[in-house]
Amino acid sequence: MSTSNSEITVTIVISTILLLLFVAVIIYFLFKHQYKRHLHNKEIIELKESFNKILLNSKIEIQEQTLDHISKELHSNISQSASLININLSEILMKCNDDNKENVIETKHLAKQLLSELKSISTALNTDYIMKIGFSRALEKELERVSKSMKYPAIITKNGNAFKLNPEKGIILFRLCQEVINNIINYANATRIIVNLNYAANELVLEIEDNGIGFNINNTKEQIDKKGSTGMINMNKRAKVINATLSISSEINKGTKVSIRIPK
Repeated sequence: MSTSNSEITVTIVISTILLLLFVAVIIYFLFKHQYKRHLHNKEIIELKESFNKILLNSKIEIQEQTLDHISKELHSNISQSASLININLSEILMKCNDDNKENVIETKHLAKQLLSELKSISTALNTDYIMKIGFSRALEKELERVSKSMKYPAIITKNGNAFKLNPEKGIILFRLCQEVINNIINYANATRIIVNLNYAANELVLEIEDNGIGFNINNTKEQIDKKGSTGMINMNKRAKVINATLSISSEINKGTKVSIRIPK
């Protein structure tokens, strides 16, 4: 009887061990399957992100090629036409009577302004030129152009030890700043733009601030979700390409501040 009980006990112990081993094997394979699935999903996400980044880089490259082409067209064709208009007006001025001279002089002045503005726009769109002079100088010239055309101050200040961004990063950051400045001109009803460049050891913190009408950030986010497309999305995409972080703060009737942090 004692032998029989002992055999039963051994059988139970062995069965329990085998059952536990079986459960352990099942858990192991389930875990391994989940781990492989996790890796697979991670690879898919990384591939999608890589593809989206390549696609976005391609779009930006195409945009730069288009802007560069427009810049050259403005410089070589439209600016030349404006120069010829100015020359023709000079000839007309010498032949016209006193009654029409004032109108011709005013038109000649407007043609000269047009030529100057075309040259400024052409420069602002010329990718090679911007990469050559660097981000900081290009931004200074853009703010000078805004000050002249909008007749209000667009000021830039710099703090810290300035360093050069690589040309590709610089051009994308410059286009991002152009988009912010254009939004201010078109929508903010501002009378002042202030740009701060704060150079730290490992990053550049750029702030673009206006004294315009401001807007409700939450309402804007809701509009982004509904429409699925807006300038803010494009700005965030550009920032992502150069590993920058973009934040916007605004209050109604108190202006807007756009902050961009970009690693060195």
